[in-house]
Amino acid sequence: MKKIVLIKKMIIFCIAIIVIELAIMLIIKINRESEIEYFDGLNDLIVTDNGYVGVGESDFKYSKDVSEVKYHYKDNNIIATRCKIAIYDKEKKLIKEKSFDSEYDSSFYGVVKVNDGFIAVGSIVSDKEQIEVNTRDALMVKYDNDLNVVWSNTYSVLSDTKFNKIIDDGDNNYVIIGQSIYENMEIGNHIIGGGIIVRINSEGEVIAHNNYGGNKSGNFNDILKVDDGYIVCGKDAANYGIIVKFKKDFNREEKDTDLISKKVMWQRTYSNTDNRGFMDMALIGDTIYACGAVNISDEKDSNDEPIYKYDAGIVLYNTSGKYLGKKLTLNDDVHNLFTSIETDNEYLYLTTHMNVDDNDDIKKSMLVKMDLEGNIIKKEKYDNENNNLLNKIMKLNDDYLVVGVSKTRCSLLTGCDNEPVIKDYNNDLKTID
Repeated sequence: MKKIVLIKKMIIFCIAIIVIELAIMLIIKINRESEIEYFDGLNDLIVTDNGYVGVGESDFKYSKDVSEVKYHYKDNNIIATRCKIAIYDKEKKLIKEKSFDSEYDSSFYGVVKVNDGFIAVGSIVSDKEQIEVNTRDALMVKYDNDLNVVWSNTYSVLSDTKFNKIIDDGDNNYVIIGQSIYENMEIGNHIIGGGIIVRINSEGEVIAHNNYGGNKSGNFNDILKVDDGYIVCGKDAANYGIIVKFKKDFNREEKDTDLISKKVMWQRTYSNTDNRGFMDMALIGDTIYACGAVNISDEKDSNDEPIYKYDAGIVLYNTSGKYLGKKLTLNDDVHNLFTSIETDNEYLYLTTHMNVDDNDDIKKSMLVKMDLEGNIIKKEKYDNENNNLLNKIMKLNDDYLVVGVSKTRCSLLTGCDNEPVIKDYNNDLKTID
C-alpha cells in the first residue's frame, strides 16, 4: 500500500515538474512573441489608370501572395523584412503584392511607372557578412504590369549603398539618387562616394554617375528636374543640409579627379539642419522650398559651441542657388521633422514626424498646411491612438494623398503589427475616406 502511495506521489511530482517546465516554456515563448514587431509599410506611391502602386518593406506575416522568410544569425531566427511592391485599386484595397526574392533584408524607397511596368529602387543585404557591418547594396528591379520581375541589378560605389528615389528622364532613361559611403570605421579618400546621382537606361544599365558630399556621410533624398539640369537635396556632414545642381549631362568622367566634379553647377550648404539634412523639396516658380528640421537656437555652451534646438522647418533658395534669407518653422518646442512637401502654388502641405528625439515607443505624425510666408493655416495630428509615421504627401488633382505606416494592434501573444497607410485629405486637411 505504501509503495502505491509513493508511486502516486512520484507520478504527481513528475507531472508537476512537467507542468512547471511547460509553463516556463510558454512564458518564454509569450515574452519572445510579445517583443516581435511585425512590419508592413510604404515609402512611395504612384498613381496608375486603375489605382495605385506602392513600394516599401514588409515581413509579409499576413500576405496571401508572399511567404514569410527567416534567416539564422547569431543563434537567432530573424524575420527578414523584404522589399514590397503592391497594386491597390482606386478604393486603396490591396489587389496583389510581390517581394524581391532575397535571403536577407531588403527595402524599396522609390518607384516610377515605365511603358510596360514599373522600376522600383532601394537597398538589399546581399550576403550575411553585410549584416555584421550593417551595410547594403543599392537595388533596382523592373517589374511588368503583373509584378513579375523583368530584370534586377545591384549597384555600389563604396561599401554601403542605397537608392532613395527614381524619376523618369525621358527617352527610356531614368535618374536615381541615393547614397554610397564607407562602412563604419572604414577609412579612405575615395572621391566619388557620398550622395550619388545615377542615370540608367531601360535595361537597368548605368550610363552616368556623379556625386557630392563626404564619403562617410553624404546622402541625396530628393531631386527636381529643371530645364538645364537636376537639383538635388540631402545632407553632407552632421547638421549640414545640402542643395546641389548638376548639369543635364552630369556624368563624372575618369579624368575628372577634382573633389567636386566639374559637372556640378553650384552647391549650397545650410549648416543648421539636424543630421538628416533636407528631406524633400517643392518648386514654385523660381523658388525652392527645402524641408527638414532646422536649428532655432542661438545659444552656445561654455566652449562657444552651438546648443542645437530643432524644429520642423523649410529653407528657401532660388534655382540659381541664392539663399533667400528665410526659413519657415512649425514653432513647436520639440524636435519635429518635415518629411515631405507638396504645393498648390498658394499653400504648402507637409507631413511631419513629431518629437523625433523622444525614445518613447509612441511615434506620431502630423499634417501641416501653411502659406508661402510660413503662417500656419492648420495642423492635423494623424491618428492619436496608434504609432504612425507618414513618409510622403502627394497632390492628386485638388486633394492630397499621404502614405506611411501605422501600428494598428499589439497582443501579448502575437506581438505588434504595423500596417500601410494610404489616406486621402482635402485641402483643408479633412479626411475624404
